[in-house]
Amino acid sequence: MASRVLPIGMAPSVAMALLGSARKVLLSGGESAHSLCMRIAARAACRRNRVVFICGDNRFDPYAISRAAKVTGVRPEDALRSIKVARAFTAYQLSELVSRLDSGATEDVVVISGPCSTFFDEDVSAVDAARLFYRMLWRIVELSQSGMTLLLAQSAADPSARRAYFLTDLCRVSEAVMHLDGRHSFTLSQRPGRKGALSAGC
Repeated sequence: MASRVLPIGMAPSVAMALLGSARKVLLSGGESAHSLCMRIAARAACRRNRVVFICGDNRFDPYAISRAAKVTGVRPEDALRSIKVARAFTAYQLSELVSRLDSGATEDVVVISGPCSTFFDEDVSAVDAARLFYRMLWRIVELSQSGMTLLLAQSAADPSARRAYFLTDLCRVSEAVMHLDGRHSFTLSQRPGRKGALSAGC
C-alpha cells in the first residue's frame, strides 16, 4: 500500500470520499477511530440512508447520533430509526451476524465496529478464533465483490502477540486504511493504482 500523512482535520472528508470509491475502508487506532466511525454513521442516518451497524465492541453510541441529528435539524428519533443495530458479544455471534448480511443490499451503509475485538478474547481458543475470524473475513470480501461498501472500525484493541495477525490481515484485504493514532495527523494507506483512489491533494 502507498501511504501518506494528512492533517487530522481532514479525516471526516477523506473517509467520506473513500466510501464513495472503495469497497472496504478500515479506520484503525484509538478513540479517534471510534469517534469518526460514529460521525460517519450519524451523517448517513441524517441523510435518511439505511445504516446497518454491527457492533463487535459494544461501543455504539445513540447519543452521538442524536447530537449530530440536532445539529443538522433532523429529529433524533428519525435518525436513530434509520440505523439497524446488531450487537455481538462473542466471536461466534459476530461471525454469524456478518455471514447473514444481505449481499443484495448494496444501497445500505454497512458499518462493522470492532471487527477484531471478540476474536482477541483469550477465552476463545486460538483455533476457534482463527476459524471464525477467517470465516467472517472471507464473507466481508465476498460482500465487497458483490458491490457492498463496508466501513470497518477497530479501536482500543490491545491483542496478544499471538493474535495481532487478525488486524494485520484485516488491513491487507482493505482497499484503504486510515491509521488514526496521532493527535494532529493520521496516516492514509491505499492500494496503488486503485480506481477512485484519492489524488495527492485529496
